[in-house]
Amino acid sequence: MNILQIAPIERRVPPHRYGGVERVVYELVEGLTKRGNKVTLLASSDSITSALLRPIIKKPLGDDPSCKQDLKSREAYYTVTLAKILQYIKDDHFQIVHNHMGWRLLPFWKLIKVPFLSTLQTPLDSPSKEAVYEEIGETPIVSVSNRQRLLRPNLNYIATISNGINLSKYQLSEAHKGYLVFLGRIAPEKGTYEAIMIAKALRKPLIIAAAIHEWERPYFNEKVLPYIDKIEINYIGEIDDNQKNNLLGNAEALLNPIQWEEPFGLSCIEAMACGTPVVTLSRGSMPEIIIDGVTGIIGSNIKELIDRFDEIKKIKRTACRAHVEERFDSETMVEKYLSVYRQISD
Repeated sequence: MNILQIAPIERRVPPHRYGGVERVVYELVEGLTKRGNKVTLLASSDSITSALLRPIIKKPLGDDPSCKQDLKSREAYYTVTLAKILQYIKDDHFQIVHNHMGWRLLPFWKLIKVPFLSTLQTPLDSPSKEAVYEEIGETPIVSVSNRQRLLRPNLNYIATISNGINLSKYQLSEAHKGYLVFLGRIAPEKGTYEAIMIAKALRKPLIIAAAIHEWERPYFNEKVLPYIDKIEINYIGEIDDNQKNNLLGNAEALLNPIQWEEPFGLSCIEAMACGTPVVTLSRGSMPEIIIDGVTGIIGSNIKELIDRFDEIKKIKRTACRAHVEERFDSETMVEKYLSVYRQISD
């Protein structure tokens, strides 16, 4: 098949460090290419891929100092990028156009004259996006969890496909070093402050490996920075894949006390792939990803997570790994997307 994949422009594909969606796009593109498909990737110019790369932005927005500070500059880049994307679609003969950029491309669906599919990786309950979702008609949508659909049930969902990871990049560790880890992005909805409170209540060291967006800097300064002492609470910033594998594999548990309806949660399956159980709240996709008592602890509130933490000792790290192998391998994800492509292109 002749397939166009449209990546986000926040980070390169694959990302140097933080970047869940870009990591998923990379594995999908590589898997499709390996199966003999003609794949074109629209992404930043520094992206690395086996597919045909067509740069739509020179520098990822996350690497551009002006865009980190000025949200208006970011939107200007998005506008220019959308124009480039529509031109690429018009000039080629793609059988499938797959959008990973999210809501920004959805309003242009009527201008795209070939099968057009969007995978949405964000919560769908944002009031500010209401005007977009009211205008997308029967555009096929892939959700990344069933819970995600409940926030906006009237969209044309054609499948739920879990994000997948390349398991060869994650090694199982059957022992740990007694510390806890928070991985991903520092933000109120991600529960960074709550993770700190859990670690302090348990009297266990916590390592925070996470990105900080500039608009979340006030939250970091107020709710996170005062607790960082480099002994009990240590912030190490963003990490690459090798550092992540080591950090997760040696952790007793991943703390994921989310404060929103998490659409998926890639860090959770990365942790389990290393044998590390996940301690999380029963929100968003978590009950679909974690098996309570088998691959982690799912609680209704922070107190319950603290009170039940000793159950971690009963969880087999091999069971965490096996769960990811069975459900969240990138090869399975690729096959599911190919099935959807055939469905909408017939």
